[in-house]
Amino acid sequence: MANQMNISRRGFIGVAGAAGLGALGLAACSPQDSTEEETPSGGTNTEGPATTDWLGVEPDVAEADVVETLNTGILIVGAGAAGIVAGATAADLGEDFIIVDKYTEPTAPHFDIGAINSRFTPPGQEIDKGRLLNELNRYASFKNDADVCRVWIDESAEMVEWLADGPYASIPEMTVNVAVENGGDGRAGGTLYYMPAECHTFVAPNPDGMPIVNHSTALTDFIVSKGHEVLYGHDLIKLIKEGDKVTGAYLQTEGGIKRINASKGVVVATGGYAANPDILAARDPMVVACVTSTNFNMLNTGQGIKAGLWAGGSMDVEPAHMIFDRGLVLPGVDAGIDPNTKMFRTGGQTNFGSQPFLKVSRLGRRIANESCNYDAICHAASRHPGGVWCTIFDANMPDDVLRFQTQGCSAGTWTQFAPGGRSEGLSVAEVYANQIEEGLLIEAATLDELADKLGFSGDAKTTFLATVERYNELYDLGQDVDQGKEAYRLSAVRQAPFYGAWFGGSLLNTLDGLRIDKNMQVLSPDDTPVPGLYAIGTASGSFYSGNYPVYLVGDCMGRNMTFGRHVVRHLAGDLP
Repeated sequence: MANQMNISRRGFIGVAGAAGLGALGLAACSPQDSTEEETPSGGTNTEGPATTDWLGVEPDVAEADVVETLNTGILIVGAGAAGIVAGATAADLGEDFIIVDKYTEPTAPHFDIGAINSRFTPPGQEIDKGRLLNELNRYASFKNDADVCRVWIDESAEMVEWLADGPYASIPEMTVNVAVENGGDGRAGGTLYYMPAECHTFVAPNPDGMPIVNHSTALTDFIVSKGHEVLYGHDLIKLIKEGDKVTGAYLQTEGGIKRINASKGVVVATGGYAANPDILAARDPMVVACVTSTNFNMLNTGQGIKAGLWAGGSMDVEPAHMIFDRGLVLPGVDAGIDPNTKMFRTGGQTNFGSQPFLKVSRLGRRIANESCNYDAICHAASRHPGGVWCTIFDANMPDDVLRFQTQGCSAGTWTQFAPGGRSEGLSVAEVYANQIEEGLLIEAATLDELADKLGFSGDAKTTFLATVERYNELYDLGQDVDQGKEAYRLSAVRQAPFYGAWFGGSLLNTLDGLRIDKNMQVLSPDDTPVPGLYAIGTASGSFYSGNYPVYLVGDCMGRNMTFGRHVVRHLAGDLP
């Protein structure tokens, strides 16, 4: 599909995941549990979400139906970014463990890792830990748990150094790059953000593909080298409790139900609930209101979160999500889940959606300061018809994006046009020929023609043309007195040909999950740990609220992998 072109490293993660899991079809998106009865959900001393029908009733498993029983010390359920680090740590420490995953092979590639003040951090780029903690708190409106956040801040350096010195030590000519795009000057969205140098990328020569170490496969290989294996095709049914303690899990396999007993604890690393439309509709209506594109792992159905709630755990009170403003759609397509397919309308990401060009609603009105965070423009669009917006630019687009110099993975657009980039010297029509051919990017000789092709008519067309004229006035003025956008991110729309494209959000994952303490122990509604139960990765919560801190590049991966290492070290008694 043309709208999967020009994707960033993060974009590649989601597209590869969706493509690799496409054979699972709708079964991976539809809850399999009964929803006839309502079961109370979590929260911390609250009534929880407005509706809990999505939780359903914990299934019964007859012991007579169990075809095999295994015993271990630590059971890790899920082999994504968090789970595979937990497994590799357990293998490295010589722990007795079993790691399982519902898929049939290593998950989609994972690349960028946020880590704080490692030995790879460039001199002079040391990160202020206190400022970073408060930046996380500010993003979350202090609805997160600062003690949990500090685990990433304090232990991520050790984690990436362990990767380099241990599991990846045998990778030939591997280097670790640490970068902050645009020098981390903080200019974005009409205010200043903290943009520290914490994104670590492991690079190694690879003549056959992308020269970035895929942590999923590399750490799986490390586990195998230590004499262990990942048991694939193991789908979590429910957790096992003996008294108050979680002591194992029942898992569905091709051969039948398997019981795995875990004497030290069960670590839930099953991902979020992005692929479960019932949970999305109940817990995170903002996603349904502004997302057009599926860009998540289709196995993220929230089963681990549900199992943790059935076992006595609690969940973040408010939702959080990772939405990028890159869900390119045809004119007339609305945001939301298609009632027939139970999916969003398109797949993948189109990177130029994050560029701060003029963005208008279907009524032709400008919707926000276009320089805001990826998810923020999506949130703004949710208030407007269809939950989508139209991005407008002209033939000078390549020069404009070079001036914009956006941060994070959206920087891939301007770097492609920069000297030495793959699109240096090319026109918009040459770079985005596929999108134009498929009708996803509209090209026109005049603004009047562009308005017609984009679907504006009547009063909406009049408003659209007036909005473009006003935007040109602001560019000439050198000041955005309407929305407060930085002057250097204004652009004129005067040079034919003119271009427009409709966008919604691209959902990468949900980020609210089971509430945890600083040792990843799942918390009950009364704020006490559920014995034997741990959660990591996007199945866990307590770190985000409402949004994703996009300018802390790689922080989700960094958190997931750091927590995967921490929980096993905690269970093994290996922490200082």
